[in-house]
Amino acid sequence: MKAPTASAILSIAALSSCAFAAVSMNIVKDRDQTPKFRRRGLLPRASITETLANNATGGDYIATAKVGTPAQTVTFLIDTGSSDVWMLAASSDLCTTPSLQSQTGGCSSTFNEKKSTTYKLAAEGAFDITYVDNTGAKGDYINDTFSIGGATIKALEMGLAYTTTSSTGVMGIGYSLNEASDDPRTQEVPFVYPSIIETMVSQGLINTKAYSLYLDDLEASSGSIIFGGVDTQKFEGTLTQLPIVGLDLQNGSSVYSDFGVTMSAMGITGKTLTNSTYADVAILDSGTTLTYVAPDLMALIVTALGGVDDTAQTQNIYVNCDLRNTAAMTFDFAFGGATIRVPASEMILDLKGTFAIPEIDLPSLPFKSVCALGIQGGEAPYLLGDTFLRSAYVVYDLKNNLIGIAQTNFGSTKTNVVELQASATSIPNLSGVTGSSSPSTSTSTSTNTKNAGAPTIPGFDVRRLVVLGLSAGFAVLGGFLV
Repeated sequence: MKAPTASAILSIAALSSCAFAAVSMNIVKDRDQTPKFRRRGLLPRASITETLANNATGGDYIATAKVGTPAQTVTFLIDTGSSDVWMLAASSDLCTTPSLQSQTGGCSSTFNEKKSTTYKLAAEGAFDITYVDNTGAKGDYINDTFSIGGATIKALEMGLAYTTTSSTGVMGIGYSLNEASDDPRTQEVPFVYPSIIETMVSQGLINTKAYSLYLDDLEASSGSIIFGGVDTQKFEGTLTQLPIVGLDLQNGSSVYSDFGVTMSAMGITGKTLTNSTYADVAILDSGTTLTYVAPDLMALIVTALGGVDDTAQTQNIYVNCDLRNTAAMTFDFAFGGATIRVPASEMILDLKGTFAIPEIDLPSLPFKSVCALGIQGGEAPYLLGDTFLRSAYVVYDLKNNLIGIAQTNFGSTKTNVVELQASATSIPNLSGVTGSSSPSTSTSTSTNTKNAGAPTIPGFDVRRLVVLGLSAGFAVLGGFLV
């Protein structure tokens, strides 16, 4: 994720909605073993289908788009924790320097601006972004056509990186106030530009600035992100609506730059580890592999699991792999009236990819079957990354500054998409499927003192959405709203 800046908090970009449509995007897991962001903003209705990929051990969900004229295929990491869309230039340092490629595994895809007749330079040298994990990119802001699943966004503003430490570009789908352009540390004159979501709305591709995200379980081959809609087949129970935590200004108004919500409790298999006054703000961030909570709460989790915290040396917390064979064991995250229960098989991960460590470097451990824990302690802002999000169906409503959340219906093969309306002032009171699902059976791969509750989630109708797909082993369906 990208942290908000002071300038972003004081700036507000307005974009009116003129569309009545939705966009749905399929996403696929990227099985690449190279770790990426470990921690870290009236036209007729249409349907757009694109592909997303999930890197199970590296924590990435990858989308594929067509950029420029003639179209060039470019892959992007889907990130709710940042707000810029950017890609690697064909001439970037990482893509042309063997010594740099040996450190990162090379570039996943690039864009050659010289081959596009619709390319236009917007702000030379103005693109400069750094993520929480200290990866980043620098280059120009440009405008060019951007096609997803057959739908084309005209003159989308995005970054083109010539210097980067990241091997994959990013599709940031957060608030525009979290754009890298609005950072006084890197910009002489900070500015905010229309985000991809705002641009889709203004060009009539979707109705409202909202989307839903379904990652499915760790071993699933596909999931979905729907811009402008909700799929009621992808969650259980009813959607619980949560207010996004904004920054309160002196005039009584609030501004929003990230998807922070108040976590009211945390426990393991129904046993609460936090007290009745616990309240921490945590950001829902698909661009972060792990989940990060307060250090004092993390210490209680490690003790409860009989684990060993070796983050100071090997950056892992180790637990007994046998714990994930306990079907009833869950990590419980409460948000007021909603509780998301993450199965142990989704949080206790093999030592592969991001978690790989030579056996000789392992600390002395009281168990022989060694796994890594997909949750760690960290400094605020706390982050609910992919190890949490796979178990949660989440609706991100940027127009009304709301989050809808429910328990994921793992392995869903059915679809019922409900279109989000431009006139809505809240997330629809939708109901999902009944019963309890469980993640795919497998030998899993990855990967304070305060309180919690239990959640349910409503349904979604697919008829009027634009669908995008992402390929690489994990699919997700997506859409927008205004």
